[in-house]
Amino acid sequence: MIFDTHAHYDDEAFDGDRDALLASMREQGVAGIANMGAALQGERDSVALSERWPFLYAGVGIHPDEVGCLNDEVMEELRKNCAREKTVAVGEIG
Repeated sequence: MIFDTHAHYDDEAFDGDRDALLASMREQGVAGIANMGAALQGERDSVALSERWPFLYAGVGIHPDEVGCLNDEVMEELRKNCAREKTVAVGEIG
């Protein structure tokens, strides 16, 4: 079995077939996926994917190129998302 430790299935490149692709993972031998958020929306999408798919986990964080969005409110959101049961990493922090 495979565990993909760094994926970006929240990326717009998967908008057309994300559900079908993720639904096929088990039969392809993928037991788990850690999907890393790289920007604010990406970390939100990673958390949402982890809530939807039982074998998918979230990595939350903001890449240094995207830190312009950081403020107290966003930092609190990140703290809360880090405390979620299916958040397994703080990623894309440079």
